[in-house]
Amino acid sequence: MKVIKKLIILMIVATCQGVLGQRVAQPYEIGTWQGFKPAAISYTFDDNCPNQLAKAVPLFDTKGFKVTLFTTINWNPNWTGLQAASNIGHEIASHTVSHPSLDSISVDKQLIEYRDSRNTIDTKISGSKCMTIAYPFCSCDNFKLCSEYYMAARSCDGFIVPSTPSNFMCISSINCGTEGPAKTATDLNVSVESAVSKNGWCVFMFHGIDNDNGYSPISSEDLGAHLDYVAANRSKYWINTFGNVIRYIKERNAVQLTVNSESSKRITLQLTDTLDNAIYNYPVTIRRPMPTVWKGASVTQGTENLVIHVVRKNQVAYIQFDAIPNAGAIVITKQKRVLPENAE
Repeated sequence: MKVIKKLIILMIVATCQGVLGQRVAQPYEIGTWQGFKPAAISYTFDDNCPNQLAKAVPLFDTKGFKVTLFTTINWNPNWTGLQAASNIGHEIASHTVSHPSLDSISVDKQLIEYRDSRNTIDTKISGSKCMTIAYPFCSCDNFKLCSEYYMAARSCDGFIVPSTPSNFMCISSINCGTEGPAKTATDLNVSVESAVSKNGWCVFMFHGIDNDNGYSPISSEDLGAHLDYVAANRSKYWINTFGNVIRYIKERNAVQLTVNSESSKRITLQLTDTLDNAIYNYPVTIRRPMPTVWKGASVTQGTENLVIHVVRKNQVAYIQFDAIPNAGAIVITKQKRVLPENAE
C-alpha cells in the first residue's frame, strides 16, 4: 500500500511539474496542437522520386496541405521544382548527401553527410533553412552528432508519435506503399484516426508514387482518396510539415504566458520563451474563456491584428488565437460586435 501511495504522489508531482513547466497563467491554455486539434499529421517524402513533385505535391496543394521533401543531394534533385515547392510553404529537408546507412560509416563520414547536405540545401533553396533530416534506411547511432546540425530527425519505427517525443533525434514514422503497413487509402485513414485517439502525431513516410521506380510505391489514386478523407475531417487534424510540428512542440513546451495588466476593457499578455527566435518562430494556439459580460473581442500582437475565433466547449465560449513567442505584447480588447461561434 505504501508503494502504491508513493507512486500516486510521484504521478501527481510529475503532472504538476508538467503544467508548471509551461508557466501558463490561468485561465489561459496552450493547445497541444495548433487550433486545439486532436491530432497532428505530417507527410514526408524521401529520395527525390520524380512523381513526388509531378503528382503528389499538386494533390496536397489542392487541399492547402504542406509536405516535407527529404532530399538526397547526390541523387539529382530537381532544384527548380524544389524551390517552387518551398516558395509556397513546403519544407525542403535533408536525406543526407549520398544515402548511406549512417551506422555503418565512420563518425567523420557521418559528419560530412549531415553538414554538407544541410549546407547544399541552404545554398540551393532560398527563403528557408534546412533544419530537419530523415535517416537513410532509418539507421543512426549518433544522435548527439545529428543534433549539432538539425533540430529533429525522422526514423521509421511505425508508431504514432506522442505529443512530446522522447527523442527529437529519432521521430517515428509509418512506412507507406507496397513495402509498408499503410498500403491503401483505408490504411492511411486508420493511422490518422489512431493519432486522434492518442492525441498524437502521425508522421507518414513515402517514396515512390505510381510508376516512377521509387521504393515502396503508393498509387496517386490512394493518396488522393486519403487526402479527401482528411480534408473532409479537418476539425480533427492539424496538417503541417515535419519541421513546423517540431517547432510547435518545442515552443508549446517552453513558453511562458503572463498577464501584464487586466481591466474591464483590455487585457495585456506577454508570451515568451528562451528558444532561438531565428528557428523557433511558429505561432502557438492560445485560448481563454470570454470575459464575463464581453460580447466580442479583438486581439493584436505588436502591430499585427491576429485572427480570433470564438469556440464553444462544454457550454463555455472561449477566445482562441495564434501568437508567436517573443513577438511583442498581446492585447485583447473588448468589442461590442458579437463574434460567431464554432463548436469544438
